[in-house]
Amino acid sequence: MNSRTATLAALGAAAALALTGCSDTEELSYGDKATKDNLEVSVVRVETGSNGDLSVLKDASEYQGRTPYYVHYKVTKSESGDVDGPSFDVTADGDLLTRLDIMAAFPEPVVGDDGQLSYEEAPKFDKCLDEHDSAKFAKAPAGESYEGCSVYLSEAGSDASPEKVEWVKGGLLRSSDDEPFAVWK
Repeated sequence: MNSRTATLAALGAAAALALTGCSDTEELSYGDKATKDNLEVSVVRVETGSNGDLSVLKDASEYQGRTPYYVHYKVTKSESGDVDGPSFDVTADGDLLTRLDIMAAFPEPVVGDDGQLSYEEAPKFDKCLDEHDSAKFAKAPAGESYEGCSVYLSEAGSDASPEKVEWVKGGLLRSSDDEPFAVWK
């Protein structure tokens, strides 16, 4: 092979890589499983709620014109040992939706008219219950599973439906340059 042919072959290979991307991200359909570290994750479905679903929130008027989307997923431990559950980004019309975090384990303290302290439970979305115990799951043996659900909100007035759910690195160490582990469409 002469040097011109070798150069053209190398350029062709580089162009093919550029066109196909250099990503290790798996593209999946809803229900398909992705594996990373010692977790197997499947986004089962994304369900569209209505603005009325948000009436269970304390300051429901702040969410006027927003639509909740319920991301249902299943997580299975493929090996024993500590694990962190998956983190997701949900995109609609090219923009990230806002994740609504409801801390069910932290009820709100309320002082009644009689001066007695009581606790008000966190709001629950009947369409999206996520009652797994992450501490128990971290100690569970391989093969242990749970089904979860997360709530994501559109921007006010947007009618764009989610186009993809990405399994991303969670926590403070995440960079905007991090590639997702898997993408469900």
